[in-house]
Amino acid sequence: MSEIDEIGRIRRFLGAMRRRLLLRAVVQTAGFGAGAMLLTLIVLGACAAALGPAGFWPLLTASVLGVMALAAFGYGVWRPARGLRSDRAAACAVAQLYPPVSSDLVSAVELDGHLTSGAHDPGAGTLISPSMIRAFHGDVARAVDPLDPKTLITMRPARIAVATLFAAAALMLGATRIWPALLEGMRTLIHRPTLFEGAAVSDAPLVGDVRIVYRYPAYTGLPPRTVEGSTGDIVAIKGTDVRIETRPLRSARRALLLLGEDGERGQVEARMRDGQLTAELKVMDSGTYRFWLSPLLGRPVREQRGHRLQADADAPPRVEIFGPADRLELPGPRPIEIGFTADDDYGIGNVELCYRIGNQPEQRQLLRDARGARNAQGRTIWDPAQSVGGIGLGTGERIAYRIEARDRDEISGAKSGSSRTLYLVIQNPRASIEERLDRQREVLEKLTDALGERLEKGPAAREGSAAPPEPPTARLTALQTMHDIEESHLALLGRLLDDDRREANLSKALRSALGGVADRLGRLLRDESALLVSSRGKPLAASGLARLEAASDKQVAELEKDVLLLDDLIGRQRLEDLANLGRELTDAHQRLQDLLDRYKATKDEALRRQLEREARELRARIADLAQKIAALKARNDVPEEWRNMPEMKELAEKAKKFDELIEQGDDRALSKALSELGENLKNLRQMLDQNAEGFGSERFPQENRVVAELMKKIGELEGDERSLQKDTQGLSEKQEAEVERRLKGQMDEFLKRENEKVERLSQRLGGIPTGGPESALAEEVDRARDSAKQMKRLLAERDLAEAKGEAERAESSLDRASEHLGEDEGRASSSKRADRKAAAGRGDPQKVAASVDEARTLAQEIADDLGKLLPRPHESLSPEEREQARAQAERQGAIGNRTDETAGEAARRLGKLPGLEKAEAELKSAAARMRQAAEMLKKSETKQASGAQRDAADRLAKLRDSMQERSMGTGKQQRDPVRIPGADESSAPRAWRQELMEAMKEKAPERYRDEVRRYYEELVR
Repeated sequence: MSEIDEIGRIRRFLGAMRRRLLLRAVVQTAGFGAGAMLLTLIVLGACAAALGPAGFWPLLTASVLGVMALAAFGYGVWRPARGLRSDRAAACAVAQLYPPVSSDLVSAVELDGHLTSGAHDPGAGTLISPSMIRAFHGDVARAVDPLDPKTLITMRPARIAVATLFAAAALMLGATRIWPALLEGMRTLIHRPTLFEGAAVSDAPLVGDVRIVYRYPAYTGLPPRTVEGSTGDIVAIKGTDVRIETRPLRSARRALLLLGEDGERGQVEARMRDGQLTAELKVMDSGTYRFWLSPLLGRPVREQRGHRLQADADAPPRVEIFGPADRLELPGPRPIEIGFTADDDYGIGNVELCYRIGNQPEQRQLLRDARGARNAQGRTIWDPAQSVGGIGLGTGERIAYRIEARDRDEISGAKSGSSRTLYLVIQNPRASIEERLDRQREVLEKLTDALGERLEKGPAAREGSAAPPEPPTARLTALQTMHDIEESHLALLGRLLDDDRREANLSKALRSALGGVADRLGRLLRDESALLVSSRGKPLAASGLARLEAASDKQVAELEKDVLLLDDLIGRQRLEDLANLGRELTDAHQRLQDLLDRYKATKDEALRRQLEREARELRARIADLAQKIAALKARNDVPEEWRNMPEMKELAEKAKKFDELIEQGDDRALSKALSELGENLKNLRQMLDQNAEGFGSERFPQENRVVAELMKKIGELEGDERSLQKDTQGLSEKQEAEVERRLKGQMDEFLKRENEKVERLSQRLGGIPTGGPESALAEEVDRARDSAKQMKRLLAERDLAEAKGEAERAESSLDRASEHLGEDEGRASSSKRADRKAAAGRGDPQKVAASVDEARTLAQEIADDLGKLLPRPHESLSPEEREQARAQAERQGAIGNRTDETAGEAARRLGKLPGLEKAEAELKSAAARMRQAAEMLKKSETKQASGAQRDAADRLAKLRDSMQERSMGTGKQQRDPVRIPGADESSAPRAWRQELMEAMKEKAPERYRDEVRRYYEELVR
């Protein structure tokens, strides 16, 4: 074997020994080092658990563990590896482990080095021969061949190190189990804390003398408020700006307000100046906050307990509606009285009446602009027939109406509050007045009989009689009997008035007149009753009898006046009823003329059948009028001069002839016959109108003169307003043409895009399950669907401004639908099974809510698109046209002032006339619309101004017509408002009603007991 092989065997042995030693050193170092690190972590974790989170823990932990790791690696690995890098060092290490070969192995390595150096230095002398060296290497190689490094180098120290590591790990695991805070402390060692976590907790207050200044949103109208000596809690309306001023109790270089229970909602920087701490924030959400102070040196500190931060939301207005009934059924279209109350925490804006007639779109009528008042209430008379724009209300028409109020929230956006929905159903547009006239005639006859009874048994009748005078007792009995009879008649009149209080069948004028009769007779009967009561049970003196006779004479005089008044009232109603029938006949003739013209042009068989129906109805009405005229002539309701009525036979024959000609189909003959019939009907109407007007002028002259003068002024105002409206309409058409011109290039593409959005909106709305048709959610979604239909129509007509309004109404309806959906689901989640079932009928609540939100977003997007496209009103008028608008505004203001003056005159002259008490209010409402039109003209909003002017003129025309056709009980009695039950006292005078209520406690006369009892039963029903 060569020298190289022998020394190689020695070197391989030394290399194996070196690797074994290094492996043991690495394992030993890792075990003891890791164990020491775990024990260090336990100590550091305990300290962190005791002190809490701090910003220095991650750096300290990393520094300590890094130093320990470097120290362990340097001492346990790098130092041994450095010491064993040469063969001689490895031989010395083996010599220590196995002494028998210690000197030979070290010498062999040294001799190999000497031999190697000598080979490279030929000049060097050699003391030992190479052959001897090789022989020596061979001996050493043979000596180390049997040696095993694993046997020579034991791993017991390494196993002890690993055991130490496991013991440290077990100690850590056990410690964390026994003391959970230790685990949290260890997490703290590697967690970089927030400002909240990294601050020390102070049990003592950090600040003192807290002063809080509240600056509320402008729309609330609340003044700034300062709270001195506050605890720091903040409670304010959402959007309030709050300023906190306090004095820190510790020296600090920086101060913050930490928002949230754990500071998770950020922080607010506070200013430190002259020992004062000032912070400002806006209250938008509820939560808590804490003061945080950072000293010049050391750890920051925060408060242990947070201060309350409460943002109160501005709730929608609370609205109540009061009507005659939740579901009111009327025989014909009539105004109804509507009351409302609305309140809001921080002020109400507009209060509107929202109504929907049948399947038509929902419409709105402004009732009041509360202008930020906390409460608003009032009553109004609403006429559905005037709200349909002349379309007419048919039998069975269903009208839904409610009150909506909006607040003025500028932070979260204005919110609407809605009342419950009431319903009005029209049963039959025509009702007979014969029953009411018969009841009035019955009262008249009974009062006439009572008057005759008093006249026959009065002092004047006895003076001309040859019969001996009655004794005082008999005279007292007769007076008591007459008194009881009149009380029963007065009870009959009271029943008539109380029935009208419930049914509202009489006009205001007739109700006032009958109430005056009841008031005057009741007052005299009370005086007479007091005299009769004082005379019971004792001898009647001559003076007492004289007082009773004087009271009876007053009663006679009053009865004479009231009997004549009632007779005139009944006669006036009869004549006005005939005049109204005459008007209806001429209106029916006009409809026949229109139908005939259309039939002649189209020859439509349906029109011919309708013509036949209208002709038969005209014949029936003519027969009805003939019957009424015959009954009037047979009665004594009106004097002879007012019973000069036209003969109806010729008129009935011409109507029959026209009916027969329809079957023959001769157009020329039909036109001629209808024209002749129209002339006769016109003459008939003129005669009936002259009778009614002449009777009223003779029997009620004063009020007719006053009404005529004011009607003339109102007519002049109406004419001026319509002339101005015509000029404004022309300006509006120019403005619309200019807008059309500006948008011409982009209109088609825009309309196409918006129509697609409207179609998507309709599909979204159509797919929303709403449950029951009477639910609040169903109503709001129906309103949104109607608005979508109107948007489609208005876009087709290129009326962008109205389409924008409908889009905004759809958005508002869907907002309310979301609110109702949340309320319904809340009730369903906490109420009975029936409520759950009702809520479940709409499907998955989350899907329904998502559908409603998608639809609302689409409606809002459409409204925004239209708002961006439309130019501002003043931009679409030329300077000359804007000057015209300003001039029209001045004209409008002058007409409004004249209307106000006429309203004042109406208050002075018409205030006491029955049926015209509200002429002043109606004139003032027209003046208010005029002022609105003037303001719109100043803003160049000509289209809206034209609508307001038309509305004002229509109000004047309506008032003028009501004054001209004012009725005492016929024809127009169906137009009297239906009042809210209990809102007003009975139509009869208060004193008279009080007397009747007290009379219920007294025993009625035997002969009239049943009649009086029936009256009281009706009264209290």
